[in-house]
Parts: sequence; C-alpha cells; structure tokens
Amino acid sequence: MRVKGMSAYVIWDMNGTLIDDVAVAVKAVNDGFFKVGIKPTFISEYRENMDMPIYKYYEKHADLNKIPMSFFSKEYLDGYERYADLIKEGENALFCVRELHKRGVFQCVVSSFEQGRLLALSDRFGFTPFMDGVYGAGDVACVGKTERGISVLREKGVSPENALVVGDMAHDFEMACACGARCLLYSKGHQSERALLKCGAPVINDLREVLNYV
Repeated sequence: MRVKGMSAYVIWDMNGTLIDDVAVAVKAVNDGFFKVGIKPTFISEYRENMDMPIYKYYEKHADLNKIPMSFFSKEYLDGYERYADLIKEGENALFCVRELHKRGVFQCVVSSFEQGRLLALSDRFGFTPFMDGVYGAGDVACVGKTERGISVLREKGVSPENALVVGDMAHDFEMACACGARCLLYSKGHQSERALLKCGAPVINDLREVLNYV
C-alpha cells in the first residue's frame, strides 16, 4: 500500500541504515573504553543510550573534562577501520536503492561521517551509481549533518515537501524537521525502536517499507 503524500527525493543516512555497522561501532567504542578503564558496553545498551552530537553518548560514560572527546574520536575511528571488514550491507538496502532508481526517484546520502570514509563505504556496497550525490563531513568530528541536508535541498532545488529523509537516529528526524522534509526512522540501526518512537515519525522495521512512501 502506498502512503498518501509520497515523496520524490530521498535523503538516505548511511551508517546504521544503508549499511549495518552497529556491531563494528560497539567494538570500536569498547576498544577506547578499555584503554581508560571504562567497563565495556554491549549492543542493547549502546542503542538505548546513543545520541548526537556524539559527545552526548560519551559523557554518559566518562568525564570529558578528564578524558577529552578527541581521545574517544580517534579511538573510535581507529577501531572502526580495524573492524571495517565486518560491516555489512543494510538488509534490503541495495534492493531499495535500485528500485527507487528504476522509478526515476532521485536519491542522495547525507551523513555525519567523514567524506572520504563515507564515499568509500558507498562505493564498496554499490550505492554510489544510484545516488545524486554523497555528502559527508569535511573532518572526523561528525557534526553539521543538519546544515548539509538543508544545503543539499537548496542546491538541488528540491521543495522540502517533496523530500523524504530515511535514517536510524533521532538526529535524522531533527534534520528532516529543520529541512521541512518528511521522515522515516529505521529501527535496526544505532538507536533502539523505543528511542525512535519518541520522535513521533513513522518507524519502520524493513527498508522495503520505504518504497510505500515514494
């Protein structure tokens, strides 16, 4: 069943949506925790407590006045690269991207991830040929996603009411609201379904449901 008020431009999140990297993220977080004597986290706890900007997650576990965020950022990125071979395509992600392309729907990726790493992931999993653009951060700080989303719609000349943001975190909903776009939240990424339901946007458990909104 297709949903009234369909969208013609899809803005995808990458990490936790188009790719399944939650287990990799937890491994990377725990490597940093181990070095400073913080007890390890596990996937369910990580998903319940994840927040953006990313320092909001770390300050739940550490005093950032004593252990700077720069330490955790470096440890995370080093660990992420170390375990990168374990990253998987998000379930049904490439199928959905291809199907939208067949329908003539323009798509792009807007992410908090650093641009070079983001594009490498998009290339690795075969998304890039179907995208109108892949837009990441200019550095490793993982900030500015909302501003990028607004900028992309403006540069592409897309009316916000024709855009649909698909992501796995409340931050994606915040970006959609700032852009004036619609939003779908995917429950199998970096934040739990319970956390996502607080946003008030539709929450989906299968990326194929995106096809009903476009």
